[in-house]
Amino acid sequence: WFAPILILDSLASADTSASEFAKWWPQFQSAVAKRDAKAVAQSARFPLNWENGPVREIKTDAELVNRFDFYFTAEIRRMVASRKPERLPNGVYIITWKARGNEYSLYFRPGDSGGFLLDGLSEGPP
Repeated sequence: WFAPILILDSLASADTSASEFAKWWPQFQSAVAKRDAKAVAQSARFPLNWENGPVREIKTDAELVNRFDFYFTAEIRRMVASRKPERLPNGVYIITWKARGNEYSLYFRPGDSGGFLLDGLSEGPP
């Protein structure tokens, strides 16, 4: 009779995660829209995998802050503003789009102390 308790516990955890993400996401969107590089950097995990053209990694928060417009291109800012992230079974949220013959995905994972963190950008064949 333990199985139903585990299922309910799992569902409650998913609801909490979804609720936390629903609070966090508009703040992240706003920071990106305002080009508030420091706020975005505070919401990221470094080093940050960042596959976009020749770029493969953003090593530090200072690097992201200093080159924010280089990393967060108009296209990426538009995706953050217009897309609704999907929740994967592992609790990570993702935005995916296609451009220039590739598929791009932004990942957001639960943070260790609550909230969520930008966890990277991947680029690959669709």
